[in-house]
Amino acid sequence: MRTVFNTDNKDIYKRRLCFAAMFVAAAVLQNTSGLIPEMFGARAMPLIPAAVCVAMFEREISGTLFGAFAGLLWDMSAPSGISFNAVMLAAVGLACGSLITYVMRNNLVTALLLCFVSAVFHLVCYWMKTYIFGGDFKGAVSLLTFYIPSALYTLLWLPVFYFSVRAIMKRFG
Repeated sequence: MRTVFNTDNKDIYKRRLCFAAMFVAAAVLQNTSGLIPEMFGARAMPLIPAAVCVAMFEREISGTLFGAFAGLLWDMSAPSGISFNAVMLAAVGLACGSLITYVMRNNLVTALLLCFVSAVFHLVCYWMKTYIFGGDFKGAVSLLTFYIPSALYTLLWLPVFYFSVRAIMKRFG
């Protein structure tokens, strides 16, 4: 009798299930008001470091798909349901996975660099979509008082996800 899952690949399924649960937990933390305190008006976006860390360990294809999954979780609570976050986090997953595969080493310093660049990229693109392309040209203050501080506040979540993903990879890798 043949089984549906190959017994050699059980750890892959367990690992990816753990990652999916981690993304759901990060989405609940991010999208539920009051669970993560705001610091000086800036909000943390833990789905960005979660997507970066998983992409660093899973590489390009899985990183892209997990980034798209994280973005879809984010888009479920976004005011405009145009899948902006899914596309952006898929691009972040592809870029981070490719950079780790071909150019960089996988360590905490690299994760901090990639997370900061990814958060700034995502938030500046969102700011441009909202204020520049949206027709409201009074958004320069919000870039400096909300979006850039939010990117810095998001970095505080990176060690939590980096060491969690590394532990999952050691256990099920």
